[in-house]
Amino acid sequence: MKAERIRDDREKGKMTVDNQRGDAEAPALTLPAAHQRRALSLSGVGLTLLAVLSVSTSALFVRLAGQVSAYEIAFWRLVIASTVLTPPMLLRGEWHAVRTEGLRRFAVYGLTLAVHFIGYNLGLRYAPVAHVMPLVYTSTIFLALLSAVFLHEPLRRLQIVGVVVVIVGIGVLAGFEPHLTPRLLLGDAWAIVSAIAFAFYSLLGRQTRERVPLLGYAVGVYALAALWTAPFALAAALRAPLPLGALGRYTPQVMLALLGLGLLPNAIGHTLYNASVRRVHPAVANVLFTQEVTGAIVLAWLFLGEVPSPNALVGALIMLAGIIMVLLG
Repeated sequence: MKAERIRDDREKGKMTVDNQRGDAEAPALTLPAAHQRRALSLSGVGLTLLAVLSVSTSALFVRLAGQVSAYEIAFWRLVIASTVLTPPMLLRGEWHAVRTEGLRRFAVYGLTLAVHFIGYNLGLRYAPVAHVMPLVYTSTIFLALLSAVFLHEPLRRLQIVGVVVVIVGIGVLAGFEPHLTPRLLLGDAWAIVSAIAFAFYSLLGRQTRERVPLLGYAVGVYALAALWTAPFALAAALRAPLPLGALGRYTPQVMLALLGLGLLPNAIGHTLYNASVRRVHPAVANVLFTQEVTGAIVLAWLFLGEVPSPNALVGALIMLAGIIMVLLG
């Protein structure tokens, strides 16, 4: 007992000395600071989960807006998101940072994002949600590969294993599909195009996202992406079949779906995600964000009657496991 008291006294004395040092090399962590760090972490996880719930509705809204072309869906979602985020962006004075960075740079980012959304919409036009969503998330794999090639960031062992696991998952997803058709393969191909485009978008804008404030970056990219999609959306609208014409296809359901698409997945979901990575480690946020795949499949099953085949579920689970390996690698 006496030895324990002496040890306790020494530990208390050491804590007192450490608390009195106050240097930047070994800062003292008081109880309120510990609670604050825990609260920040919990708030970050909460924001990430809300973001996942928001973006999980994306595939559902794209399906509900299916009377208009994939190009029009991409255009309107970007226009709505830009319009909603512009007033708070201007109030916070963030547009100056966008202009300082250069609109040409944002035009490149917007192009990659436009290709991502168009490919995503076309993928959902030809393939079920259970196919498209996990394939779109292979953007993580392509980003790791692009970073290794262009930024000389070598793949770590767990990432290499994750890439192999994802390839196996794709084989299960498509290779054992009992109703494999050219239409389904086309949808899968567009989903992979969408994934590659998003990987380029993430790679090219990596440093700019750190320099430009959140809303300024979002509005700059969304607005320029909308401009890239505008000619294709207009051409698709003019080719719309008669007698309904271009405007007749915009039923109340389509307009509500487009409004929901611009608000929930884009304006709210991605904004919450970017806010969450400021409060938790990005790897944690990205792993949680992969559950968009699960949420989208569940919503498609509940509201669209898309019951995923057993091989699609197994393939999606294998791919998610590989994607998580790459994220944590």
